[in-house]
Amino acid sequence: MAPVPFTHPVRYSPLILAAGHVSSIAYFTYAVGDSLYTSYKSLGPGANTRSRINQRQRLVPLFLGLAIAAFLAALTSSVKFATLSYDTWAYEHGLDMTQRLLGEDRTHLLDDTKSSPPYIVQWLSDTPIYTDALEIVAETSRRFWWGQQIDLGIVAFSLMLATEGRRRKIPLLTAFLVLAHLVNLSFAQNLFFLALLLTPFPLPEGDGDLQIPVVPLPTSTWMRLRNQFLQPKPTGWVPSAPLLYGTIALNLGLTLILPYAAGTFTFSNVVFLSRASTFLPIVLPKLVPVHWGSIQQHPHGTYESITKLFGFLSAASFALHVKTGIIALLLSQPNSHYHRHSALFPWDVEERSRWDRSTSALGKVLGSTFEHPVVASVGWDVIQCALSLGFWAAARGINARDMMISSIPGYNANPSSFEWTRARAQQRPEAPRASTNR
Repeated sequence: MAPVPFTHPVRYSPLILAAGHVSSIAYFTYAVGDSLYTSYKSLGPGANTRSRINQRQRLVPLFLGLAIAAFLAALTSSVKFATLSYDTWAYEHGLDMTQRLLGEDRTHLLDDTKSSPPYIVQWLSDTPIYTDALEIVAETSRRFWWGQQIDLGIVAFSLMLATEGRRRKIPLLTAFLVLAHLVNLSFAQNLFFLALLLTPFPLPEGDGDLQIPVVPLPTSTWMRLRNQFLQPKPTGWVPSAPLLYGTIALNLGLTLILPYAAGTFTFSNVVFLSRASTFLPIVLPKLVPVHWGSIQQHPHGTYESITKLFGFLSAASFALHVKTGIIALLLSQPNSHYHRHSALFPWDVEERSRWDRSTSALGKVLGSTFEHPVVASVGWDVIQCALSLGFWAAARGINARDMMISSIPGYNANPSSFEWTRARAQQRPEAPRASTNR
């Protein structure tokens, strides 16, 4: 093919953005790790019973290992995607290094002293790598079948941070969600499970927040600046339910239109809004006035409303997933595995075409993870998230009935089940309080 001339002048802002991405991952991982260590050091006598120590000894290494595995999977797929993207760009611009280093008979190497150096800055100037990665997943229905699961999972994860994380006063909740976007969902999810295991609950009297020495500002300085601009909420304050329902509806609506925006000039804007809107359940309770919520005298007073909220999200997510699954099965035509990096993607074209013709529609949807490193990364993230949730459900003793109550609106919704839950929860804090007073 004829070389394509450079279409953009050299710009260093994409390089700065990529460097900021990497440094942000390092910073937020350090911040979350530091908060986990501080939480562990803050555990009181009530959390140091033999059963709880044994539980932490079993579960902390498990979820730490799952988090490391998720991080390594994200790192591997990112390197593969960046390499494939650069090689495709170099090939299109006549900078294919393999062609330059091989002779015409392709049997001996030429002198590589004249080979061109990598054009990293020019490649980043010409290629919107972040938009490319997201658009590759969203541009076909069978790839989006995987991607939508992560999008909906991040919405649920954000709601979990906003409810359970805020109830337990876990610090740096926004950092967990940032890592879900910068790395992957399973990495952030396993870190949050570690936070639930290591954060003392209830907190000792007088400790409204754990003091986390995170750079660039000490926590005391940061809290003083925050309280100057934002009105502190009283103990037991929770935002009103319509506020959370509105943020969830916005997230679901943006997820719905995301595949229709792929390939258009509006895709970047839709992606930005969909990612930014996931922070609303965490940020809005800090911004809205006090009268937009209510004060609960008991920490378990919101169990029923939160269960209904998660049931609404579960039902809406199920409807979106069924809709995407049907479209993926009906529109999975042959040759839909092609993408913008197909020229250099290492697959056998003849074998791939034969596989497309002979495989069922369901097989094509499940096999779409082999079409591109980005799709493979999303697929692995889905599997790792499911595995982590399974381990967490087993660790917490959650049975099928509990799952159905929290995920199916109206299922077993008579008040007796919630009264039993509240009665059992009211009995649990007695032992920790007595131990703390000692």
